[in-house]
Amino acid sequence: MSDMESNPASATTDNIEAPESVRHWADLIRDWNASSGSDHLIPVGRCSKPGLSRVNHTEKTESASIAVRRYSTRKLSGILQYDPSEFTISVASGTPLEEIMAALSANGQALPFDPPRAKLGATIGGCVASGWSGPGRWRYGGLRDFILAASFLDGLGNEVHTGAPVVKNAAGFDFPKLMVGSLGRLGVLTRLTFKVFPQSVEPQTWVVRCGDLASATMHMQTLTRLPVELDAIELCQPGMTDPDDWSIVLKVPGPQAVAESIMDRVQCNVGEADTRRLSEEHAEKSWSKLLHVEGDVAVRIPMTPRQIETVVQTFPGELTERGWRMHFGLAGNVLFVSGSGDLQVLDSWLIEHGLAGLVLNASDSSTHGTQMGMWRHDEVVMRVAKAIDPRGRFAPFQFGERSHTKRREA
Repeated sequence: MSDMESNPASATTDNIEAPESVRHWADLIRDWNASSGSDHLIPVGRCSKPGLSRVNHTEKTESASIAVRRYSTRKLSGILQYDPSEFTISVASGTPLEEIMAALSANGQALPFDPPRAKLGATIGGCVASGWSGPGRWRYGGLRDFILAASFLDGLGNEVHTGAPVVKNAAGFDFPKLMVGSLGRLGVLTRLTFKVFPQSVEPQTWVVRCGDLASATMHMQTLTRLPVELDAIELCQPGMTDPDDWSIVLKVPGPQAVAESIMDRVQCNVGEADTRRLSEEHAEKSWSKLLHVEGDVAVRIPMTPRQIETVVQTFPGELTERGWRMHFGLAGNVLFVSGSGDLQVLDSWLIEHGLAGLVLNASDSSTHGTQMGMWRHDEVVMRVAKAIDPRGRFAPFQFGERSHTKRREA
């Protein structure tokens, strides 16, 4: 399942049909005919991530253009089971993240991977399908580390129950983790179970002003090696958190005595770089900006910290002139870029540097699908998709050519 919208600020699912129940979803799938390769089904949530239900209009499948019809899971909503003493929660897939987070917060608990776009109406199912974890992944791990069980409807309309609603070790294929990042291409998520953590106590937000990019990357790598636990480490270009300097944004766990001890160590290791604590109001605005990645076009690009300087130096000047922005999440392990206009220039740049992007937002006129850049062919995923959806009712993955993954002969 994926979330879809045409405009991040004003999108609505009111014009998207929403089956009333799991049974209605099952009937919809069973009656679907996609054998001709024409219309495919994509389940969507509550319109928080516009790009995740797109297809590449230049691609062909079985000599027919790929076309999709979207149906919303917004009526599969509600907290199904929650016992704070067990630190697990089970929810329907169309439940808004804000509703889940409010229920957890009332009991001093949270989903520590910081699910993005909760304030834009994101659903828990769309969060799982996107595979997008927020800044909290740096310390606590991502979605895959917290999902325990998942129920979904396969391509034949059968409801499949996988995983277990308790934390335990078990043998076999881990379907709940498989559904993380599945983009609605493997089935319709219906019910999800997560383990939860206690809320962070009095966290603080600090900004390290580093001046140029070289100093920023050096200080960031130093911070990742310190024997202290930072909740989040994000690297922002000038204009995001500071008007002139590259800056590192830190989320420091509390309480006060712990935060002071951590920041003493941080300040000793960043030399003359200026450090300042943000007020709660400014901190909330900063994290909201980093979580939402706002823009008519927004793309998430996995990478490594070693690629940061190359990425900045080679980023297309045409996009920079058009006001495109970037920031590096998870201490440089993911790049977010946002702006406006067509994606062709960015797509060419990604291919040139062997990078793959996941489109979060895109204009209605764009011909690019959810996946852009150098997406290598994944034969395992394709075979799993064929087994789950033998009649091709769900929209297909759009990977690269098989030649991208051929082994080099000695």
